[in-house]
Amino acid sequence: MATPKWRKLVDHVQSIKEGVYETYVAGEGYNNRTRFGKQYGMDGQAWCVMFDWDMYADLGLEEIVPKVANVNAFTEWAKHRDQWTAYPSVGAWANLSDGSHTELVVGFDETHVYTKGGNSVEQGATDAGQGNGVYAHKIERKSPRIVGYFAPAFPDACPPTADPKDPRGGAERAEWRWQGKRLHAENLTVTASDVVFGQRNVSVRIVQAALKDEVGLDYSAAPGVFGPRTKAAVAAFQRKLGFSGADADGVFGRQSLVELGKRHKFRVKGLSSVDRKRDDDGGKPGAGRIAIPLDSVTYKAVPEGSCSQAAKAACELLNVPETHWVPGIMTAANRESSYRFNAVNDYDSNAYGPEQSDGHPQSCTRGLLQVMPQTFAENHQPGTSHNVYDGVANIAAVMNYVMVRYGVYRNGSNLAGRVQQFDPTRPPKGY
Repeated sequence: MATPKWRKLVDHVQSIKEGVYETYVAGEGYNNRTRFGKQYGMDGQAWCVMFDWDMYADLGLEEIVPKVANVNAFTEWAKHRDQWTAYPSVGAWANLSDGSHTELVVGFDETHVYTKGGNSVEQGATDAGQGNGVYAHKIERKSPRIVGYFAPAFPDACPPTADPKDPRGGAERAEWRWQGKRLHAENLTVTASDVVFGQRNVSVRIVQAALKDEVGLDYSAAPGVFGPRTKAAVAAFQRKLGFSGADADGVFGRQSLVELGKRHKFRVKGLSSVDRKRDDDGGKPGAGRIAIPLDSVTYKAVPEGSCSQAAKAACELLNVPETHWVPGIMTAANRESSYRFNAVNDYDSNAYGPEQSDGHPQSCTRGLLQVMPQTFAENHQPGTSHNVYDGVANIAAVMNYVMVRYGVYRNGSNLAGRVQQFDPTRPPKGY
């Protein structure tokens, strides 16, 4: 069952730490400058209404509340829409002290209303006209300080309400108190098709919060809007994952979006919408390979030669561009074999199986890119030698393998991002 939006709102409000948020200037004092005013777009002015609006905007609910920075203005707005009431409800905007202040309702009982707001002071403190923080308060419901409440119409359900005739359809309740626990983060869901450039929605807001932790995205000026800053942050996160070139372009793919969700505990739905076309030529990655029997693989030493020439020949055979493939192959070959065509590893965990004609166990990794004979046979490229030590055959088989195993595109643009051993900017890592 989906979490109602009013509950997400109150959880979010309660997640804002109490304390001073305004900037202090020596000789001048506090100056109304806060991240809430910056987000709203009127920094440096009284910000209690801005705080209310920001909380709704953070969850993509700004469409149901007016963007006004004046208590009396939202009061009139609410009255014209039959959203004004004398009764508290969760998420309502309280008009306090004849329009001089507002806070959001986070709970109520028969005698008190519980609020939290910005441009405020601590409970029990005297407001000298310059509340400089975010604080929670307990106010008697009969207090003359309370003028009334603006009760926004949530799109999915009516929040807990004390109004016996709430026009939103909610049943009157004697009380509702927040229990001090936010709902599990697993309830968060991001729709993949929503997190693309130009979109404005809750999914973007969830992703922005995650990117803030990952790469320091400052999204306070445009919460929920996928603009240039968010795109740059996605690109930075992709680079953090090891992507480079065209794969660190700020456009979510399956791997980067799923990984962000795993790290920040949100579920992603509709992933097919972000799957990128893998092949510039319309072919399927690794489609050119044709497996050969393992017992047809040969193990004859070859003359040492040029690794780069072998890499270029393999690219020509597979009909793929050299731009990304050759540099990646050269990086991996240096790490795997020091560019030696006849290199063999007979000491790691792959060194098992019957001895072959080269005097080494069958499963030892061999050749420029240290491929196992089984992998070589499964990913063999037609038109190349069956000899695992042949440079072109060895490289071509590995190219087919990483396309199938790791989802490398045929043009190789994401080779370094998907397979660390082929990325010169990251340390070696077996593949």
